[in-house]
Amino acid sequence: MDITLIAIAIFILIAIVFLSLFLFKSINKKSFIADDGSIFDSQSDLDLYQKLYNDTKPLFSPDTEKGSSQQILGFDKTFLSKVTTEGFPDLKTLVKYRKQLKSLSDLINT
Repeated sequence: MDITLIAIAIFILIAIVFLSLFLFKSINKKSFIADDGSIFDSQSDLDLYQKLYNDTKPLFSPDTEKGSSQQILGFDKTFLSKVTTEGFPDLKTLVKYRKQLKSLSDLINT
């Protein structure tokens, strides 16, 4: 009986130690928060995201529909509409906008 009680006490003690280590690690973890509320683990990831966010912000702004311009940052409004809301229902539409898709990919990956 004494060995069982000691084994249970040791098991509970080990569980408490691991739980406290986990909680201590998560409390001390530093996070970086972007302007839009996104959270990152490192400053370099945050800086990269902020630059990309600022560069692409006009693409997803609802104010862009009010303007008379047919292009925003070099992208057609119809393409932006496909990207943000409608999607590409078939291969023909996707191929039609392949150059703008490449430009968007290049913008994101630089």
